[in-house]
Amino acid sequence: MTLSTRVRRVLSAAALMLLPLALVLSGCDSDDGMTGTTPPSVGDQVSYDLSAQNNSGVTGTVTFWRAGPDTTLVTLDLDPSATNSNVSHPAHIHLNSVSEGGGVEYYLSAVNGSSPNGTTARKIGVPIEDLATFDGHVNVHASPANLETVVAQGNIGANAEGTDGSGLNFVDSPRATTYPLNASTTQGSVLSEGIPGTVRFEELTSSQTLVTYRLDTGGSVENYVGSDVTVAQIGHIHENTVAEGGKIVSGPFSGYLGSVAPTDPAARSSRIINASFDELTSYDGYVNIHQSNANTQYVFAQGNIGANAIDATIEVNNQGTAAWEVTDVRGESGVASTGTDNPSFSLTVGHRYRIDNNAGLGAHPFALETGTDGDYLLRQESGESGSLEDDPDINYVEDDDGITFTFTQALADEVAAYQCTFHGSMEGGVGTSDSGNGGGGGGY
Repeated sequence: MTLSTRVRRVLSAAALMLLPLALVLSGCDSDDGMTGTTPPSVGDQVSYDLSAQNNSGVTGTVTFWRAGPDTTLVTLDLDPSATNSNVSHPAHIHLNSVSEGGGVEYYLSAVNGSSPNGTTARKIGVPIEDLATFDGHVNVHASPANLETVVAQGNIGANAEGTDGSGLNFVDSPRATTYPLNASTTQGSVLSEGIPGTVRFEELTSSQTLVTYRLDTGGSVENYVGSDVTVAQIGHIHENTVAEGGKIVSGPFSGYLGSVAPTDPAARSSRIINASFDELTSYDGYVNIHQSNANTQYVFAQGNIGANAIDATIEVNNQGTAAWEVTDVRGESGVASTGTDNPSFSLTVGHRYRIDNNAGLGAHPFALETGTDGDYLLRQESGESGSLEDDPDINYVEDDDGITFTFTQALADEVAAYQCTFHGSMEGGVGTSDSGNGGGGGGY
């Protein structure tokens, strides 16, 4: 018999001797009838402190908010008086404790060092229970060019005692809308050919909106460029339209958005804006995405938002009770013919439209319907509603003068006609333009 065989037999015999004791212990019930240790419950909010590192003076907190059964909203709140206004600060959730160190597990939205608030947000597709028990820590880095230097950090989850809170008072049926960002060429050194993207407004509470912009790079900016990128891209909400130009919004809310770290595979950034969804979606503004903090003169993506984001306005009037007539179309071309009875509409998926009903709500309510007469999808009629009016991506807005909506794929799949709900002969066809871009906008 070899030595290893004798050792295995001795260990096996010892295990058999201990088995009865283990069975007895496992049969001892706790007072509540449960066996073992019950994991602590996790509330709707838990925060962890971030302490300054390397004499940076940057302190702050990272907070996990329950945003659904499988989603956590992670916010960073850094002392804005200590951040470096010339750069953005990438941030990540890392594996293991601070003392052990570890690789990046989750990207967070980088903090714009010139922002007067020092906050960002990021939705992560895991339950809050997972993050609140995660073996990890958060690092906030000096800049994309100096990731080796950490300016703030702190343990989280299994490695720290967090501070519980009551969470956000999320609305029950949040609305959302997505606006396109158009590519703009620059004389800069990063994305100088321009890159399109999107900016999405998502209703959180009655007075807070999550604003997320994403670049259509198909991965990180660095991978798209094909070489090292040592600056983060920054975004702002500006006053007025793109054509008019305007300063960064400073009131009634701050127009500073987060930054996109060049190695972020999602190429996106979010921030909670202290304004209601209705306030933002009706705001006279636009979004600029800039090369970096130090080179804001280079704008490689921009787009109108809110009150300025209508792709086309269609003015309609009545020909007695016999027909609709389109009297004017402003914005994109090819939407509808003017001066003819009941012309067909050709709408582009992802675009936002305004119907100005000069025939009057009281006499000729305007509606979009399916191929079945009276099966209304959107319906401008007092006390009545269409079946898709609560779709957050359609973002339907109705008033006495008309309706505004985003022509999503879901709407395109069902709509066949527009009609006066009082007069069946006032009806024209609705089709989808083949120049559609897919619209919609989830996954933020």
